[in-house]
Amino acid sequence: MGERRSNRVFWTYVGILGVGGLVLTALIVLNRPALREGATREAQQNLDAAAAAALRVGGGGASLQTADRYGLRDALPDLLLIDPDQASNKPNIVSVYATPDRWVGSARAITGGCYWVRILPSGDLEKGTGPDCSAEAVATAAADGWPTP
Repeated sequence: MGERRSNRVFWTYVGILGVGGLVLTALIVLNRPALREGATREAQQNLDAAAAAALRVGGGGASLQTADRYGLRDALPDLLLIDPDQASNKPNIVSVYATPDRWVGSARAITGGCYWVRILPSGDLEKGTGPDCSAEAVATAAADGWPTP
């Protein structure tokens, strides 16, 4: 009979891969809150930028109707602006509702939550969340603020 061969090299690689897999899994689990916060923050920052642009385009609130999706296109080239009856499904897609005295923008975060911002006739901002992510649907919704991620 011949010599018996050792499996030590094989088990060394399996052990290294197993430990690496456990470390990777632990890092993913520990960083999930940070990922969720970043995904939420992207939608909120896009809405803040859209509201600021709406105030500039609308003359500080004098006539927000000009801050519709076409009026904001040049001010927000990185965002896709859609009609108020269409629901956003990504953070960089903002549904826009503009009337002479009210402006609303809504965007869905990667986490699935919908965030919106509304400019009132006074120029004040209201922020909220909800299940429907079309600007038209949230134009009259109760403002509950943005939760801290």
